[in-house]
Amino acid sequence: MVNYKDKIEELKAKNVLDEEQAQKLSGVLHDKSMTEETSMGEPLEIDEKSHTLRWIAVFVVLFLLLFGVLYNSLVNKSESVDMAWSQVESTMQRKLDLIPNLVKVVKSYAKHESELLTQITSLRANAKDMLQTKDTSKLAKLNTKLNSSMMQLFAVAENYPDLKSSEHFLQLQAQLEGSENRINITRMMFNDAVANYNSAIRKMPQKFIANVMGLKSRAYFKAEKDAHKKLKVEM
Repeated sequence: MVNYKDKIEELKAKNVLDEEQAQKLSGVLHDKSMTEETSMGEPLEIDEKSHTLRWIAVFVVLFLLLFGVLYNSLVNKSESVDMAWSQVESTMQRKLDLIPNLVKVVKSYAKHESELLTQITSLRANAKDMLQTKDTSKLAKLNTKLNSSMMQLFAVAENYPDLKSSEHFLQLQAQLEGSENRINITRMMFNDAVANYNSAIRKMPQKFIANVMGLKSRAYFKAEKDAHKKLKVEM
């Protein structure tokens, strides 16, 4: 930096400047020096702060974007599970709605099978209640027991020629078989949706977001052994 004071003294010594002129020039150069120091020092400090704030803002924006994307992904997977379960409910409800008609038809032909018919009616009522609670584990077990009892009923029909040849009975049997097939399909779709969802909420950083959202793992609708057997007995 130029030493203006020494320069002014040199000019005074050479009689280039008198005392009054030297004082005026000294005052002007002093103001200029202060301005230069301010312009060279303060903006640099301000620029550094501004740069830091910009990086912080970028980080916050990226974090919020990532959080939003992962949040929406978990919401979509949760919705997919709910939608898949609604399909299970729909097909299961159709099956349960057909059973009273089947019981009524069989009762008209096979009055001596009241114990088996009562058992089927009870299992149907329990399954209907379980369907409302969305307890997939208990519902799967009940559905297996219900299928077993109904297969016994279809086998019993062998002893009643008029029953096994009844058009109404045959239609109900076909409809129940179709309903069970649809249940198996929707069950697999539901389990796939649950697998994707459960896997997602166990991974990081989705696990952190799932905890914030209060998301819990979902239970599978597991079919028990022999649950895939068709509700059909060859007549």
